[in-house]
Amino acid sequence: MPADLTELFFSFLKLLFVVAGVLYLVFSAVVIKQIYSMQKSLVTSFSKHLRIIGFVHFGLAILVLLFFVVSL
Repeated sequence: MPADLTELFFSFLKLLFVVAGVLYLVFSAVVIKQIYSMQKSLVTSFSKHLRIIGFVHFGLAILVLLFFVVSL
């Protein structure tokens, strides 16, 4: 019986991590949307670099979600 309870707990924990990863991915997509919105109103020499940083952040969020799904 305790082994079943432990497995249930870790399954629930994995579900929480996956949900957190999805929320982080959504947050990262909102950051990209905000970067594009900012670039329409304020053009600077750093805008291109900021867009690249946003996409790198989005890619890392995808990798974090994949890590949570595969390894846990």
